[in-house]
Amino acid sequence: MANRTFNIPKSKGKSFKTIGAIDVAARYFVYKLYEATGRQPMQWVALHGLGESAATISRAVELGWVILQDVRGKDRKAALTDEGRRLARKGR
Repeated sequence: MANRTFNIPKSKGKSFKTIGAIDVAARYFVYKLYEATGRQPMQWVALHGLGESAATISRAVELGWVILQDVRGKDRKAALTDEGRRLARKGR
């Protein structure tokens, strides 16, 4: 019987898990926005009723999946980029 040694990688820490969770939340936000826009390109949806955190929305913008529109005196709106729509279609 052969004796093998396994290298188990060390944990990357709490910050790694947090970043992963934000990325997952951003992905689900993209799915939610895709459904809210009726799967149509460049449709704007008010963020107020979606119930997403600012960190989740910011991460989706950083990743290039979502663009924001700030209308003075009104709710902020979001729309999916082409990359965001591709991600949503692929993930559904």
